[in-house]
Amino acid sequence: MKIGVKHKRILSLLVIAMMLAGLAGCTTWDSFKHTFIEDSVDDGSNTICIGVFEPQTGKYSDRGLSEIKGIELANSIFNSVSGYKVQLIKVDTQSSTATAETAIQGLVEMHPVAIIGSAGEATSLIASKYITEAHIPTIAPSATNPLITQNSGYYFRASVTESQMGSGSAEYAYAELGAKKIGILVGKNDTSASAMTDGFTSTLSALIKADNKGRSDDDKIKKNDVLVVNEEAVFDDAGMKTCIENLLKKKAEVACIPQGTETMDQFFSRVEKYGATDITYIGTRDWGKEDFIEMMKKHPKIKIAFPMDTALDSENSKSTEEAERFRILYENKYGAEDEPDSYAALGYDSYLLLINAISSASSLDGQDIRDALVNTDDVKGATGVFRFDNVGNTVRTITFYTISDGNLKYIYTTKEATESKKLEDIG
Repeated sequence: MKIGVKHKRILSLLVIAMMLAGLAGCTTWDSFKHTFIEDSVDDGSNTICIGVFEPQTGKYSDRGLSEIKGIELANSIFNSVSGYKVQLIKVDTQSSTATAETAIQGLVEMHPVAIIGSAGEATSLIASKYITEAHIPTIAPSATNPLITQNSGYYFRASVTESQMGSGSAEYAYAELGAKKIGILVGKNDTSASAMTDGFTSTLSALIKADNKGRSDDDKIKKNDVLVVNEEAVFDDAGMKTCIENLLKKKAEVACIPQGTETMDQFFSRVEKYGATDITYIGTRDWGKEDFIEMMKKHPKIKIAFPMDTALDSENSKSTEEAERFRILYENKYGAEDEPDSYAALGYDSYLLLINAISSASSLDGQDIRDALVNTDDVKGATGVFRFDNVGNTVRTITFYTISDGNLKYIYTTKEATESKKLEDIG
């Protein structure tokens, strides 16, 4: 049967539609679309691609989408390097380990010069094998699990680890606040909290040792006289009561308690009940999130401090120059109502670090870009000044905040850049 021109066109459109429908169900559809469909990319273009491996749907989508906003902002400003136009290829991990494996395999097959992601710890661990085998330098903006970077050589991170947060917290408590009686309460089987407290105790020991130089034996400070409470805690009603009683009995001036919003809401209610409001409570980076800030409105007398990945200050009183620049650029792109969080800032910095490395590298070869990342030296970003250790962890100062009148307020930056503890040193 002879087919007319009109029918041929209809048949062709149906075939294309079926192909696109099939591709739309694949985790790498965004990659395919960005590389082969968009008008801005063609065979003759002088374009390189950076992969964006992030959860756009699912449990971690809020973090992933924030990081993508920061990445896209940086790309809109720095969209060329070494004579090449830079294009982003996005894939969605769907916050799922199964989907993430398919997504990273498809992304690697697209041969990006570098990759940014992922916001999820487990998905980043899955990606590590594939990016290492493919020799594609990759930066995880916010994932903190030490295994992600430990044995890769090609995986880096922009955020500081929990152990670094703990180290900075010890400096803030002992050196800045001058606390001589400190307590640590960590939940049982809480690995993130344990990593933070390990960093805290090791740095506290180092600070006390430094203080003891030149002192007589009789005048030396003993760690056990400073760390007066250091115990695992059960954060139920009876357990919280016991914790607070111990802090009061030992006359603690500072207590490090790396717990989340719901637990701390209950804990602070008991702190007020038992009259322990003279103690300064140090927490985790999550204390800078909106739900915690809102919760603290119920506890205005509680003194708190917490480390964060960002040098942003909602009152703009102590923002770094780069952080302030990021804030202005973010507002120009997304509007004044869309307040940037630390994830957006880390996504922005991850892109800048890669652009800096690509610019410095001797070629677009993965190993050359990786070597340039290793040699990163004092690159200023929205969240701090960057360099990396020999396993891809960032080495930088830690910034501390409190909450005042419902806003984040900058209070301290550590004097020395902090290194992450290696996995074998933790525990």
